[in-house]
Amino acid sequence: MTLRHLTVFITVVDNGCSITKASEMLHIAQPSVSQTIAELEAQYGIKLFDRLNRHLYLTPQGEKLAGYARHLINGFTELDEMMKASTGTMPLRIGASFTTGTVLLPELLQKNSSLIAEVSVCNTGDIEHMLLTSRLDIAVVEGKIMSPDLLQIPLMRDELVFAASPHYTANGNPVFILREKGSGTRELSDAMLNAWSAKTKLQPVVWEMANTQTICAFAKAGQGTTIISRSLIRQELASGALIDTTPADKNVRNSGVRVFHLVYHKDKYIDGRMKQFIDSCKQK
Repeated sequence: MTLRHLTVFITVVDNGCSITKASEMLHIAQPSVSQTIAELEAQYGIKLFDRLNRHLYLTPQGEKLAGYARHLINGFTELDEMMKASTGTMPLRIGASFTTGTVLLPELLQKNSSLIAEVSVCNTGDIEHMLLTSRLDIAVVEGKIMSPDLLQIPLMRDELVFAASPHYTANGNPVFILREKGSGTRELSDAMLNAWSAKTKLQPVVWEMANTQTICAFAKAGQGTTIISRSLIRQELASGALIDTTPADKNVRNSGVRVFHLVYHKDKYIDGRMKQFIDSCKQK
């Protein structure tokens, strides 16, 4: 068994147990991927995948190997990155969800201007997956992280508010302009909206958008109410382009309180770059 065997196996697992997708990802022929999996199965006398209706499904033995294989591959990647980092050429791969990427990350990068950084901004679910598969070193997020393999350090408190143009008037059921499902903001927005709906007995119409700037533009144009981080709309609130329409009901307001977290894998090697970034975050 070699590192290549484990890398091919994990690539198959991470691509929906698809030999085709794994071969495309690895730039090798499909028969080579199949042969590598067959060699692993022969090595231990087990089946890593059940083959049903021309599709692969991970077996319990496969799940066990995947956990160990991922750990070993990540460890090798850590070693490789650590050695490259010692030459000062390896960027710190930093992730951020959309809100923290706007509110928090620019300031953190400014405080760490000596670091070579590579930044990815996407929703919290994608960030979590990238941390677990060693595609990111560290991240700042506003949403919930589910994996027990990821360490979370609280950084700062954030508050979601209802916001709308002062000229917006709902005709019939009110329109709420929200982030897409899978984002940390959307999860909290739904909690606030459910609390509001239970209180008012109204059934809102929900428009989904993945871009915060687009959401603000629609709200400022009087197309509906949004639920958004107060930090993101400070200028709009100050200018009067948007007004805070959050109900006084405590259940609604309390549902919108959250904490931004710094997140990284519990097995991550903390080199000098990581320590510098973590320390600067803790000083926030």
